[in-house]
Amino acid sequence: MSLDYVSRAEYDYLLKLLIVGDSGVGKTSILQRFATDYFKNDYVATVGVDFHIRTIDVDGHRCKLQVWDTAGQDRFRCVVSTFYRGAHGAMICFDITDKDSFQNVQTWLDTVYTSCPEDTPVFLVGTKSDLQYKRVIPYSTAKAYADKNQLVYLETSAKTNENILICFEDFTRSIVAHMNQMKLNSKEKAKPGVKIDLNSETKPITTSEGCFGASTCTI
Repeated sequence: MSLDYVSRAEYDYLLKLLIVGDSGVGKTSILQRFATDYFKNDYVATVGVDFHIRTIDVDGHRCKLQVWDTAGQDRFRCVVSTFYRGAHGAMICFDITDKDSFQNVQTWLDTVYTSCPEDTPVFLVGTKSDLQYKRVIPYSTAKAYADKNQLVYLETSAKTNENILICFEDFTRSIVAHMNQMKLNSKEKAKPGVKIDLNSETKPITTSEGCFGASTCTI
């Protein structure tokens, strides 16, 4: 068995996912919980980018996810932007206890739309859902924003592991569906048109009045 066959047999889809958002919203916590089922209360801020790989099964498809955790600090924006290229999907995170992080979602969304391929699927994720007593962004507000921008919205807690796996499974399902639709659209565009060979038998006969197949024309 060739090495090439083995590598392809390991998965049906190889997907690059980005996690973006302000510094401190919990992007690293989400990724660590998803990739290693590990959580700790204090994380050092990500410098540049970091990534983990995990393979999951979604609707009978083996999907290998390369999940990139990006730094949220402004000084890393130029470095991080290069990693948007080739992304199959982006997860924009904000902290439900931090008003500024929600207000900055639009900036992150604009960056995704500018830097990622056209129509890249985007999920909006509210983090730290275990801190309901500190909540400053109502669920209805975040959901209304997501609906307005045609985004899927989920709230998660890396600490309690709430919705972490569901979030990545739903996101992967959306990306796979998007990729399949893009392939279908590409095939439809590539279909050749019907060609008609106008030989001597098929060429239209014109009359002196300039009409086809008749002596008179009605306009």
